[in-house]
Amino acid sequence: MSQPQLKDGATAPKKPGLRERKREELRARIQESAFELMLEQGFADVTVEMICEHADVSRRTFFNYFGSKEAVVIGTDPGPIPEHLQEAFVHGPRGSILADLVRMLLGAMATRPRDVDPRIWRSRLELIRGDMDLAKALAEKVAAKNHDLEQLVARRIRRRYAASGTPPGAAPGDRAPDGDEQEPETAEPEVEALIRRQTGFIVAMWWGIARHAMQITVENPDIEDTDLMEALLDTLTLIQEAEL
Repeated sequence: MSQPQLKDGATAPKKPGLRERKREELRARIQESAFELMLEQGFADVTVEMICEHADVSRRTFFNYFGSKEAVVIGTDPGPIPEHLQEAFVHGPRGSILADLVRMLLGAMATRPRDVDPRIWRSRLELIRGDMDLAKALAEKVAAKNHDLEQLVARRIRRRYAASGTPPGAAPGDRAPDGDEQEPETAEPEVEALIRRQTGFIVAMWWGIARHAMQITVENPDIEDTDLMEALLDTLTLIQEAEL
């Protein structure tokens, strides 16, 4: 059976099967048990052993789902964006760079379990605000993800620069040498400074869209991934085309 298609032709993710749903339920049970203990006793005073006993799971099971106690709160590393999504973003743009970034990242997120229980998010925020080590770990996680996204965005901009001879937003005089059609690793210092500003701005806009997407899923936990993606892309297109 073929997978459903998004309006722009992208393939929608498969719905999780029974085995995956059971894994998600166990993961949620471990997390809820951990948060209950941490909110009562403090993050620093709760051990992995205490969480395992409260959730009635073994240490091995705990570490199958979470790499550390900190990961229960700030989330596990989802790993890199699938290579085919990265290459589609860099080499095969279908729309604006921001819309394609949204498409790529939501496509990657749709393959992973959702974590949108409002109680979980409230507990997470309370714990992070109350523990400097957690706040630092979250900041480092966001910074690492920012770096990865900025590298991808910069690759796309440089590729466009190589193809057209002028980076987006640059002055006409900032042209690439004739015949330079390959994706360059770097450009002239002035152009690189422009690319850094653009990538930082675009990635910051993405985080705003991501927070908005999370709010939508918290308020509408049954929304399908395809509906969420199409709603965000439609709204983004309307904003970009409107004269506001």
